[in-house]
Amino acid sequence: MVKDDDSMVEQINKQLNKLIDVIKVIELDEQKSVFRELALIKVSLNQNNRSVITETVNIFRGNVVDVDNKSIIVEVTGSHDKIIAFIELMKPYGIKEMVRTGLTALERGGNKNSP
Repeated sequence: MVKDDDSMVEQINKQLNKLIDVIKVIELDEQKSVFRELALIKVSLNQNNRSVITETVNIFRGNVVDVDNKSIIVEVTGSHDKIIAFIELMKPYGIKEMVRTGLTALERGGNKNSP
């Protein structure tokens, strides 16, 4: 998501359109679109924090995708703010690794902007 002046948005569009794999670039209205981000986060795990971490994952409607004696990998999907909030709650337990997709989006309703 880009929140800047029109000239910056235009410049970004021009740069994206130069990429070979880009078929079409469209600007999405925040009110008429669905925005999501995915994060996989590996957190240090021990007997003392296991239940707190799994409860937090459930509150954020995340999924545990892997667990062993020393770490847990959690998948969290949602808004940018939701991902940030989850990360902040996991920091005290020790984030070992993390990957994020960045923002992805689609316009609500019909496919008038399909390639």
